[in-house]
Amino acid sequence: MPKPTLDQLFREGRPPRDSAQYHNWLTAEERRFILWGIKERWPAVRIADGLAVNEATVRRFRRRCWDDPGLILELDLCEMMGRAKNEEYRCLVCEERVITRRAVQRHILEHFLEEQWVNEFLP
Repeated sequence: MPKPTLDQLFREGRPPRDSAQYHNWLTAEERRFILWGIKERWPAVRIADGLAVNEATVRRFRRRCWDDPGLILELDLCEMMGRAKNEEYRCLVCEERVITRRAVQRHILEHFLEEQWVNEFLP
């Protein structure tokens, strides 16, 4: 069964967070929600409201992604399609299929970062 895209995950609502978790670190699902909000061009205030977290938390995570794009790649935003020897991946941000692991990493980063930052991180 294919993994859901960010749109499929979050169009209907945000990841659940109960009141006991308000002071916990962001989960991977919540970080994906922030990236989805960035992709949708939402301001930090709207993303924070959607997650029920402080706006500063969203801004800090966004800044950390700009400083270390590897954080974006750790969030599993692609899935391998077919056999491993074919090296075809599906982007879970836009559903585009990309050949080779490096190319899909660049593709994912290009959704969230300017091209110069992608080139610096993955020359």
